[in-house]
Parts: sequence; C-alpha cells; structure tokens
Amino acid sequence: MDGRFFMTESERRSDRRSIREVQVFLGTHGMPALPVKALNISSSGLYCICPAPLGDLTRLDVLLKVQEVEITARAVVIREEEQPDGTWGVGLFFTRIGLDDRKLINELVDGSKE
Repeated sequence: MDGRFFMTESERRSDRRSIREVQVFLGTHGMPALPVKALNISSSGLYCICPAPLGDLTRLDVLLKVQEVEITARAVVIREEEQPDGTWGVGLFFTRIGLDDRKLINELVDGSKE
C-alpha cells in the first residue's frame, strides 16, 4: 500500500488515517493473539478485518508491527460491520498507547517516517 492518508469533510474523526501495511494482532486475557488485516490506522485507532465479530465495547490488547517497530496498546471495539464475504469490519479506539508510539503513528500517517 502506498501510505496515502485520507479524510473527508463529513468525517467525525480529528486524526488523519493512513492506508498502510501494518501487521496487527488482537488479544484478550486468556485468548491467543489473533492476526487481523488492518485497512487503515491513525494515532487514535484502526479499522481492521476480523474473521468473526468481537463484540461492541470489548477491550483488547493490540500489537502493531510497523517496519521493525512493535507498538503495544489497549483498545476498545467501537464499531462492527458484517462484510459481504462474511468477515467483519471492526473499528478500534486506542484507550491506552504510549505518547512515543502515538507520535510514531502520526509520523507514519504524515509520511515523515517511511
């Protein structure tokens, strides 16, 4: 993916998002990490494709692998949409993420860190 950002005038989000290749793993206590496909990412959250619904407001541990950096965060499911192929589009909002990690994501979205 080319790392372009996008935001429309009707967006409620204040953070720019990037279409970028990011490895994402989701987990909860007692559940092994589930690899998912991220469609876009911002410093406040991400949108990914999961094989099954996770449940609104479910709290998750998130591991992002960007280039050679691992970012750990906590997130909550804020949106789930069943896709035509039977998978689920899941919107996650970061509830706990380090300031340096948030800054790194912003740099990736802005393209200042490739």
